[in-house]
Amino acid sequence: MVTETLLIEIGTEELPPKSLNRLRLALGDAFGNALKNAELSFSTLTTHATPRRLALIVEALADRQPDQTIERRGPAVKAAWDDDGNPSKALNGFMKSCGITDPEELDNHKTDKGAWLMYRAEKPGAALAELLPGMLDSALAALPIERRMRWGAHREEFVRPVHWIVSLYGTGELPINLFGLDSGRTTRGHRFMGESQINISSADDYVEACLTGRVMVDFDKRRQLIRSEITSIAEEEQAELEIDEDLLDEVTSLVEWPVALKGDFEEAFLEVPPEVLISAMKEHQRYFHLTDGVTGQLRPAFITISNIESSDPEVVVKGNERVIRPRLSDAAFFYSQDTRTSLESKTERLDSVVFQTDLGTYGDKARRISRLAAHIAGNLDTDPDAAARAGLLAKADLISDMVGEFPDLQGIMGAYYAKHDGEPDDVVKGIEQHYRPTQSGGDLPEGLIASSIALADKIDTLTGIFGINQPPTGSRDPFALRRQSLGVIRICIENGLPLSMEDCFKASADLYDASFDTAEVLAYVMERLNGYYSEQGIGRDVVDAAAAGDTAGTNLLTIDRVIRALQSFRSSPLANQIIAANKRVANILRKTDVANLPGFNPELATDDAEMNLHNALAQLDLADSAEVDARLETLAALQQPVDTFFDEVLVMEDDEQTRNNRLALLFQLRQQFLEVADFSLLQ
Repeated sequence: MVTETLLIEIGTEELPPKSLNRLRLALGDAFGNALKNAELSFSTLTTHATPRRLALIVEALADRQPDQTIERRGPAVKAAWDDDGNPSKALNGFMKSCGITDPEELDNHKTDKGAWLMYRAEKPGAALAELLPGMLDSALAALPIERRMRWGAHREEFVRPVHWIVSLYGTGELPINLFGLDSGRTTRGHRFMGESQINISSADDYVEACLTGRVMVDFDKRRQLIRSEITSIAEEEQAELEIDEDLLDEVTSLVEWPVALKGDFEEAFLEVPPEVLISAMKEHQRYFHLTDGVTGQLRPAFITISNIESSDPEVVVKGNERVIRPRLSDAAFFYSQDTRTSLESKTERLDSVVFQTDLGTYGDKARRISRLAAHIAGNLDTDPDAAARAGLLAKADLISDMVGEFPDLQGIMGAYYAKHDGEPDDVVKGIEQHYRPTQSGGDLPEGLIASSIALADKIDTLTGIFGINQPPTGSRDPFALRRQSLGVIRICIENGLPLSMEDCFKASADLYDASFDTAEVLAYVMERLNGYYSEQGIGRDVVDAAAAGDTAGTNLLTIDRVIRALQSFRSSPLANQIIAANKRVANILRKTDVANLPGFNPELATDDAEMNLHNALAQLDLADSAEVDARLETLAALQQPVDTFFDEVLVMEDDEQTRNNRLALLFQLRQQFLEVADFSLLQ
């Protein structure tokens, strides 16, 4: 068996920069799986990507599959021939499926259960050349491409039109046809600085050959070079550089030969809020911003990544400075226009902006957020008036010119405008932070007022969308309800807010014209607890056990205390016994109509073990609900009388009165444990 390096390169028109790295990694995963499924051995698989190509290199790839020994069991010997000694229908069918006509080609296989006919054959492994087209088709079909394009007269589809294909195995070509194109060994250099045609002599020479054409195909090395160059410029400028990793990925996807250059803009623009300038530079021009290393203030400078190594870099810099100036001028104009009117006056225009067809306008939503935020703030013993004010103004910046141009600044600009209007600090912070957390692991709102607004906004959306029966389905979640639910969970638990979710969602439902049932949305949020805790290594059984207990209710903070106490409890010596006992009690009571059970009557007890358990329950002194660890220790003391009870007492006694009395005792025991959690759900 021969092993060589395989090179596949797909040359395209400019690929989408925000998804290029994802496409590269997905191609590697999909093709690697295809190789494993085909049982083709290899040592390493590497993927490369530039704006104009996707490539994969597989080292030490076998040129064919290993030969396979095929064994198939046929009919029993006694059923293989009819009374005249001719092959039966079963035997003929089996031979046909094996591709043979002579029964002599079959072996007898004897077992303890009888003799069977067996087909054995050696199947030569398929060649790489035969398998490659199918593997590539399956790998390319699996790529995460939202919209595939067609071009020319072909019906083939891909993320962008394809113009060339390279397929080499070692030094030789391995002919394939993709997207209606025959492969070769010719790639293309940099669009402006490299050779239009570059012959690849060997798959192992691909990366170096592309470098001669001013194309750095290695995505990771290109990204590292950009990081190094922009860091070096920042050090030369004695400035701080905050590298946005998503932006770094994007600029890496935009260039084939990166060159970092510093440009400047007028200091007068620094009168505009820095977030606006940063957004203009980052979102519109893909520039990195610089801040002062001492004051932390934004510097009137930027770093751009050019795709050309110019003989006169200053010309490139001036061009970028010319491009950014109108963007910053627009931002300054928008800020000036927006601050001519108060944020409060902007709320009137929210009534003309639809939030959701069945749920009204953003004006309606703002009024609901205001009232719900005040309700939540009151439950947290903080200022409901400040929460109501912040809630009312929270969405007002959506109709501002600035947010219309820079949507990523919603909330942030509202805070600037509120501060400009002289609103209290708590109101300003509540407006600024009410979208938090905006992503998984993102920053949470700070303080009770900001937390109240953030919760009110999310709970209002959840209640409304579930109320009109449009919950998330599969991958469709247009209102990001999964993220909103996790946001509610994180804010309550990590900010330490002792709120009843049942109360919050009921208060939210009452603010809608329709009377929405909150049972489904509340269950949806509670179900998200499993995802929240699974990331912390806590199993679903612990979460379900805590949520089923009477102590926690729908108070997420209390649920968190119970969950963490249960997780710790599971490692105690008595845990397995207590869990097993609870399962046993739950199973017994599951078959019993507990609603009609009488209370336990000590006079009907016939066994000392019954009275010992009854007395232990009577003497039980559970600690305060917040002290879950102490309650678990108290319940653990019941283990000895519980074990004795099950060892010495027959619960399902024939005498109905005795049986019901013992069931009532077990029901009382189960209720004591349910005060904390449903231990029967623990694994």
